[in-house]
Amino acid sequence: MNRLIALLAAAAALSVSLLASSATPSAALDLSWVSNRPYVNCLTNAHKVAMTYPPAQRGYWDDKLRRACNRGYYPNRPGVQY
Repeated sequence: MNRLIALLAAAAALSVSLLASSATPSAALDLSWVSNRPYVNCLTNAHKVAMTYPPAQRGYWDDKLRRACNRGYYPNRPGVQY
């Protein structure tokens, strides 16, 4: 019985590792924007400015300023939400 459990555990581990290695990275894991220092600075400053507004308005201004950074540093780029 213990051999059967060990065999099933090994087969499950092998199948999970093969599945994980064959998967292509999704767009959600694309971190290429992190190397764009001016864009990251824009996002950081936009967030700091948004935090100066009252709590009820912070989400609105954070979103609006983030979209302004996207327009400024990634104009006409498909897939980027403005």
